[in-house]
Amino acid sequence: MRHARRMVVAGAGIAMAACLALGREARADVTGSFDGSLTGKKIAQPLAASAVFSQVDRGVSGTVALPGDLATFGGAYLVVGKATPKRIKVSGTGPNGARLVWKGKIVGDTLRGRAKVKLSKSKLIGTLAFTRNPAFTSDGSSCDAVYTANQTFFDDQVLGQALSVCTTCHAPGLQAAATRLHVLANDPLSTARAVSLFVDSANPSTSRILEKPLNLVPHGGGLQLDAASAEAQTLEQWVNLVAQAQCN
Repeated sequence: MRHARRMVVAGAGIAMAACLALGREARADVTGSFDGSLTGKKIAQPLAASAVFSQVDRGVSGTVALPGDLATFGGAYLVVGKATPKRIKVSGTGPNGARLVWKGKIVGDTLRGRAKVKLSKSKLIGTLAFTRNPAFTSDGSSCDAVYTANQTFFDDQVLGQALSVCTTCHAPGLQAAATRLHVLANDPLSTARAVSLFVDSANPSTSRILEKPLNLVPHGGGLQLDAASAEAQTLEQWVNLVAQAQCN
């Protein structure tokens, strides 16, 4: 009898573990930001790509971005579609009127599948693959001293001017809410911490916080700052201050 009871308990434990695993799979979604590439037989070199998705139930919305300097098909596509724990399908239109359709398989934090982009008689076909950007292990507070020493400059010029355009998307409830960067006009310290995480102290000029708004890498928001503008120079100055402090 005791042996039988142990077998029943063990069986119940296995069943519970299986249910928990199924529950995790059922709750899996694609909410987050991704980096990846588009490759194909007629694509000479892999094209960098990025994406941001928000998922509610099975509904998915977001952006898929291709290089801004890509002829005909470059830029950001506003997409909508559906996702299950194993598959995603989205479609949308880019700035030039090109239409993107993508069907992918979901394996952990990787999304991969066939993409077709078409405009009139021109088309681009290949494999679009993304990997979810990992969460940061720091909250950026290690760079608080930089903010404290330059608070007026950050509040008035960096956040107030250079990053003001980012506040229209990079905040809760907005288009880029699922990204790792939130720019909050009413919370300069929180924003300074978030920005510091996107500074490459070893190579400041290639910091993501610079490359994205300059559209040097695929950006769901497209070009937001002109490289010769005062705003871009202000942002670069802040990046250099953080990099010099070696705090991130």
